[in-house]
Amino acid sequence: MARQKSENHFIKGAVYPGGQKAMLLFIQNNLQYPPEAIAAKVEGTVRIRFSIDHTGKVFKSLVIASLGHGCDEEAIRLVHLLEFEVPKTYKLKVQHHRTLNIHFKLQVNPLPAEAPPLPTPLSIQYTISGTTSSESPTPNTNSSTQGYHYTIQLKP
Repeated sequence: MARQKSENHFIKGAVYPGGQKAMLLFIQNNLQYPPEAIAAKVEGTVRIRFSIDHTGKVFKSLVIASLGHGCDEEAIRLVHLLEFEVPKTYKLKVQHHRTLNIHFKLQVNPLPAEAPPLPTPLSIQYTISGTTSSESPTPNTNSSTQGYHYTIQLKP
């Protein structure tokens, strides 16, 4: 008969609030591409190893795979902004270690070859013509001269 494992026997690791997707979204929203890397058109991935203390804060980081041109410093800055949730483990102050890849990719904004032509403004003119009489018409009178006529002209 196999022995069942209980979750109480294991030390649980640090977790970013919202999970991995939330952490990647946070990094994507806060990443500031270094100007030196933009000028040199550097793209790639910085691999960074960092330590998390018992309160969930990053206190130590080390670049494993460097990219240079300011990307390493930006990766370290981003990692130190992260805050994790650390479950309490037997009143011990446990440090956790994680490795993270931070991708640097230049965004390509293709400029249109030719600007689309602006629409020409159209003007609408209309006239109202009809006969008016000083006397009010009687309900039984069928006059063909009363009424309205609209003319709409569109000019480019």
